[in-house]
Amino acid sequence: MNRAVAMLLALAMLSACASRSVREPPAPLPELKPELRVSELWTVDVGASAGTALRITPALEDGAVYMAAAEGRVSAHAADSGKELWEVDLEARISGATGVGEGLVLVGSRQGEVIALQRENGNRAWSARVSSEVLAAPAAAAGIVVVQTVDGKVFGLAAADGKRAWVYERTEPALTLRGTATPAIVNDVVLTGFASGRIAALRLQDGKLLWEVPVTQPRGRNEIERLVDVDASPLVLGETIYAASYQGKLVALNPRGGAVAWSRDVSTYRALATDGRNIYVTDDRGHVLAFDARSGASVWKQDQLRGREPSAPVVQGDYLLVGDFEGYVHWLAREDGRLLARHRVDGAVRAPAVATGDTIFVAGLSGTLSALRLLSN
Repeated sequence: MNRAVAMLLALAMLSACASRSVREPPAPLPELKPELRVSELWTVDVGASAGTALRITPALEDGAVYMAAAEGRVSAHAADSGKELWEVDLEARISGATGVGEGLVLVGSRQGEVIALQRENGNRAWSARVSSEVLAAPAAAAGIVVVQTVDGKVFGLAAADGKRAWVYERTEPALTLRGTATPAIVNDVVLTGFASGRIAALRLQDGKLLWEVPVTQPRGRNEIERLVDVDASPLVLGETIYAASYQGKLVALNPRGGAVAWSRDVSTYRALATDGRNIYVTDDRGHVLAFDARSGASVWKQDQLRGREPSAPVVQGDYLLVGDFEGYVHWLAREDGRLLARHRVDGAVRAPAVATGDTIFVAGLSGTLSALRLLSN
C-alpha cells in the first residue's frame, strides 16, 4: 500500500473515530449557587481560531500575555490592562500553542516552520524548518529551543539563530490523534510523550536518549481501539514524573530511569495539573478527576461537566478551573471538586487558561483573550 492511500485510510478512520467519540449529549449546565464572584478585567481581540480544533494557548511572562491566532497574527498585551504592546502578522497558518523562553516568543506553523520573535518588540529573530506540522508549544531553556512535530520527531534548535542542534526520531503508528505533547524541560532533561504510548527523557544539549518507557500498551482489535497517544505534557512534581495517555493510564514514574511507582486507568489527551498534593485530570468523557500524588488513590470525581468537552484543568489558589465548548469557565473546589462559580467568555474554550494570583487569562475560539479575576462573596 503506498503512503498516499495509507494516509487517506488513516484520515477516514480518524473521522469515524471522531464521530463515535461523542458518546453522550453534553450535560446541561447544573444549577449553581455561586460561592465566588468573577470580575472581567478586560477583553481584547487577538484573532480568531474558530473552525479549528486547535488548542492555541496564551503564554504569560514578566507581566505580558502573548497570543497567536490561527491566521498568523501574534500579539503581546499588558497583563494588568490588556493594552497592546506589539502585534505582527506572520503571514503563516499557526497550528499550535505559543511558547515563551530565552527572550523569544515561539510559534509553529502548519507548513513545518518554527518562527521566533523577539519578546520585547515582536521583531522576527529567526525561522527554521522542521519535518512536519507543529501543534504543541515550543519550549526553550539553556540556549536550546525544543520542538515536537506530528511525525514523532523532536528537534533541538539553537535559541540564538534557529540552527539545528539535534533531532530525535522514532517510528510512530500510522493512525494517531491530532495533537502532540508539549515538551517539558526540567534542568538539563527534555521529557515528552509520543503517539506510541511512550514517554522519553532526552538530554537537552544533544538530544541523547536517556530512557524511554511505555505509559500504556496498545490493545484492541483495530487501529482505533489501539490509539494510545501521549498528548498530555509530562508533569514533574518533586522527584516524580506524571504522564497520561489516551485510552490508557495515568502513571507516576521515577525520573532516573522511568520505573513506574503507580498507575491508574485513565483516558485523556489533555494536560495534567497539580497543587503539590493531588494530580488533576480531565478525561475524554468530560469528567474532572483528582488523584493523590503519592499513592494514586482516587480523591474525587466531578461528572456534572460530562460531554461538555472541558479543557485541561488549571490550579488557581484553592480552586481548579476548566473551560467548556460553550465558552463557560467553571471553578471547582480543590478539596472535593464541587462547582463554585462560572463565567462565560466569547467562543468555545479549548485551550487551558493561564493563572497567576487571583487572575486568569483565557482564550476563546472566536478570537478573544479575556482576563478574569476571582473575588470571594
